[in-house]
Amino acid sequence: MQTVVLIILARLLTPSDFGILGAATIVIGFSQIFTFLGIGPAIVQRTDLTDTHTKVGFTFSVAMGCLTGIVIIAVAARVAWFFRMPELEPIIKVLALVFPITGLGVVSQSLLQREMQFRKLAFIQSISYALGYGSTGICLAFAGWGPWALVVAQISQASINTCFLLCQRPQVIGFACKGHQLRQLLNFGSGFSLSVVASYIATHADNLIVGRLLGPAALGIYGRAYQFLMVPTILFGTVIEKVFFPAMAEVQRDRERLARVFSRTVGVAAMILFPTSGLLILFAPEIIRVLLGARWEASIAPFQLLASILLFRTSYKFSESLAKAMGAVYRRAWRDWVYAGAVTGGSWAGHFFGVNGVALGVAGAVFLNFCLMMDLSVRLTGASWRNLTSIHFRHLIIGFGVTAFAWFFKAWLVTQGVPPLIVLLCAGTFGLILVLSVWRIGPGMLGEEGLWVRPLLKHYLGIIVSSMRAPRIHN
Repeated sequence: MQTVVLIILARLLTPSDFGILGAATIVIGFSQIFTFLGIGPAIVQRTDLTDTHTKVGFTFSVAMGCLTGIVIIAVAARVAWFFRMPELEPIIKVLALVFPITGLGVVSQSLLQREMQFRKLAFIQSISYALGYGSTGICLAFAGWGPWALVVAQISQASINTCFLLCQRPQVIGFACKGHQLRQLLNFGSGFSLSVVASYIATHADNLIVGRLLGPAALGIYGRAYQFLMVPTILFGTVIEKVFFPAMAEVQRDRERLARVFSRTVGVAAMILFPTSGLLILFAPEIIRVLLGARWEASIAPFQLLASILLFRTSYKFSESLAKAMGAVYRRAWRDWVYAGAVTGGSWAGHFFGVNGVALGVAGAVFLNFCLMMDLSVRLTGASWRNLTSIHFRHLIIGFGVTAFAWFFKAWLVTQGVPPLIVLLCAGTFGLILVLSVWRIGPGMLGEEGLWVRPLLKHYLGIIVSSMRAPRIHN
């Protein structure tokens, strides 16, 4: 759904429109970290959670949301001056409404995560995105609202999301001021926020540097390439955050089980994402031209560079969730700060070579962080470096093989003068056939994780196929 909305909005809005909102989003997102100070994850992680804890958390989140909104309005002019975008000031002031709106739903969302109500959370997120962001943004963009279409869409999405969350857990609504319970929540939350601050800097320093030094159009180009690749990362990351973290929190003292589950999870990610990265790099020109249009061709090269580290960006999310589940937030924090410094330094050095240079600098920083977080996971679980390296190398070779076959197929299509859309459709079919062939003919090539996940996929595919069959009519 997000991909479809992104494609439609890219056809209706300009790179500068996306760049202006991207600059505002950097400030809004960074401020949200300090607003809630890890209250949500603290509620998920705490073993002896009481009703007083939830009321205190609700009170704190609402109060901080209102306070942060006021502060953002006050500094909007200076932020616009920093980015050299005068049109940014009113946009930031309106987006400040997101803080009090989001603050109302923080505790409700955390309780649903704690209770592993993932279907409800997925439904709420899908509905709020479809109705709030997708429908609103597309309609207003079509009406010529420019960047304001995206502003109203974000506020609408936040409002719908919060309303649904409060309807699911209305018992959290209530105010309480208990210093002891607040300190208990903040003790975990502050350490978590130290890491989140670094993580946020790492994932947005590149946007800040591009917006400040290269301008809104360049930020729009870079941002679309980045966001397009965030779809699989967000998909995996959401599963990890909502499923892996609570599950690992329950077995955090069983190191052997942690090591086994972690190795399998990393292996499944490598099995899927190495071939995906290769195909995205190979067919990037067709993907951008067909889906986004000719005016976005400048995003092809950064798209390819960022696609090369898709597995590494996704895989370190496993390590982050593992560290959070085991309470190792401070051991994670210093690694995140090293990562933040690497992204900042790499982006600044790369900006001299334009958007492509920034993408290359970020790719190097992501790989460094992948290594740092994998080291932390090995220390926490006792997993074997040798085994993890073998897993990645095995699926890297398979990914190279799939990409090589696809390259010959694409070269033949291009020599036949096939249009980009048909090339893309044929490539998708060919890639799927290749992957299924490996899956069917040589399951042993996929290692233990392939043998582990294969019956699970068969089971769920069988359920899907059965549900799609028409019911029989008995006379």
